[in-house]
Amino acid sequence: MDNQELYILFKRIVDTASVEFYLINAEGGFGYVNQAAAENLGYSEAELLSLSLADIDPEFGPRFRQLWPEWKTRSNLHLETIHRTKSGQIVQKEVDAVCITLGTTDYLCAFVRDITERKRMETALLESGEQYRDLFESASDLIQFVRPDGSFLLVNPAWRSTFGYSAEEIEQLTIFDLIDPDCTNHCMKTFQRVMEQGRVDKIETTFVAKNGAKIMIQGAANCRYENGKPQFTRCIFRNVTEEKRLQAQLLQSQKLEAIGRLTSGVAHDFNNLLTTILSYSELYLRRLPDSDPMADALRSIRDAGIRGAALTRQLLTFSRHQVVDMRVIDLSSVVSGLSTMIRRLIPPGIHFTVEVPPGGQERILADRHQLEQVLLNLAINARDAMADGGDLSISCFEEALDKNRFSSFDNIAPGRYVVLVVSDTGEGMTREVQEHIFEPFFTTKPQGKGTGLGLATAYGIVKQHSGYVVVQSEPGKGTTFRLYFPKVEAPVESAVTCAALEVLQGSETILVVDDEPEILAVIRHSLEAMGYTVFTAASAEEALLLVEDGREKIDLLLTDVVMPGMTGHGLATMAQAVDPRIRVLFMSGYTDSMLEEHGVSRMHANFISKPLSPGELAIKLRKMLA
Repeated sequence: MDNQELYILFKRIVDTASVEFYLINAEGGFGYVNQAAAENLGYSEAELLSLSLADIDPEFGPRFRQLWPEWKTRSNLHLETIHRTKSGQIVQKEVDAVCITLGTTDYLCAFVRDITERKRMETALLESGEQYRDLFESASDLIQFVRPDGSFLLVNPAWRSTFGYSAEEIEQLTIFDLIDPDCTNHCMKTFQRVMEQGRVDKIETTFVAKNGAKIMIQGAANCRYENGKPQFTRCIFRNVTEEKRLQAQLLQSQKLEAIGRLTSGVAHDFNNLLTTILSYSELYLRRLPDSDPMADALRSIRDAGIRGAALTRQLLTFSRHQVVDMRVIDLSSVVSGLSTMIRRLIPPGIHFTVEVPPGGQERILADRHQLEQVLLNLAINARDAMADGGDLSISCFEEALDKNRFSSFDNIAPGRYVVLVVSDTGEGMTREVQEHIFEPFFTTKPQGKGTGLGLATAYGIVKQHSGYVVVQSEPGKGTTFRLYFPKVEAPVESAVTCAALEVLQGSETILVVDDEPEILAVIRHSLEAMGYTVFTAASAEEALLLVEDGREKIDLLLTDVVMPGMTGHGLATMAQAVDPRIRVLFMSGYTDSMLEEHGVSRMHANFISKPLSPGELAIKLRKMLA
């Protein structure tokens, strides 16, 4: 998902959370607060944003600037403080915080919980008076009294509700039955430390509820002694599962933003290189007969360039910086064309079958390269799930879903669909794993064997194509992915071949502008081979001089968008002011966000993406010059 979608999701989660949330800058000012923060302090959100930490926190607020350098170096921060409400009431707070960077600004990301009740309850429990029984029963925090052997002496209703056990069941349990296996050593050592030292002020661990859900808890514990021997430990916890998940989503959004910045920077230079590779290989393929040995070598170079372009698109697609190149395609032909590559990727112990109907009727509106990427990801995952061999099958067919059937299929709307099915007989997945497989960075593969991006990317591509994903899997029984794409009735758009270029000739005059000499040279060769008269300029300023000179009538300006000095959009505006007859075709290898900053959109008809190929360029020019 893109940054705007991540922001909307993040804001929805934060604003509906019961825990208070603050973004605090280095000066102590608030960059963001959620509804819980404003309501608990008695302010409106606008009023709270106009204040600073010093206005609400008498303890740490006045010296926040002095504390900031130390806090910034710590991986996480846990402290207790007090807040002053709008009415002047003092309430006790517990804070978990971490320093993050958003854009160019550092913030303290703070999750704050009111512990006034808990502090009052701890005092009451220490006195162990009957008058505090109601407080124990009604507390929202989780309270447990545990004997030295781990058995439960007493738990409160909130504890029972959170973990799902009845009072009778608790009598048969021990604390060790609830510990998450991944935390066993840590929990055992902490339990022993409480009995030896008498108190542990900060405990963070994970328990497993009766239904198997993992509950992250945070709190403190102390021990009561008689004659120097521990009698029981008293623990007060709170359920921080939601808060931890929120923190993880925030960190994940930062990872996605970093990937977006990385791919944006790489895409431009890489696409310029690929333009040179693809254009020269296609140009010289036209001059050689198919039987020439050099033709095979050039085809290999061209195909490698196409794969490189697909790799760039894969990274851009995941970071959602790329607009898909939608065309009417036959999904069956995509499957058939990719089956040879898939056969090379799977070992002999896996039986591979492909079933597609003839006739080219499985037509959808899609980006062919992105669908190839989805199919490869699913096939590779299936291969990795069958280390000891098995069956991998891929099929494609048309299916009509009516209102009586679609409800059980991922809320798919009724209609006609082209369905792509990838099925294996591998190890399968548990229901818990299935709930996370489309999350970025989630993987069940060993360290170094998987990034956790494959299925997340595939899911994003399917959704961009208005499609649906249905997964069926059981441990030991394999996995089946069904991808549903809306069927279209329009004819398939044919690819441009070298032979077809011969009828896409022109005689007009074209001015090509790019600050990369290699790009100017290869485009000039391509256009002259198509019959055009070509002038080139290495900058917008040089191009404008040619237009203003007027000795050559320019029919079309083919210009890069992002260049030193004047941009392509600025050049187009000034050139058309001199001669309104000039048509303009923009080209770029940059991502959408960069282009929009320079006044150009990929969605416009007068734009072509790098890497350029002579075929795509020939079609675009004839459409604009017709």
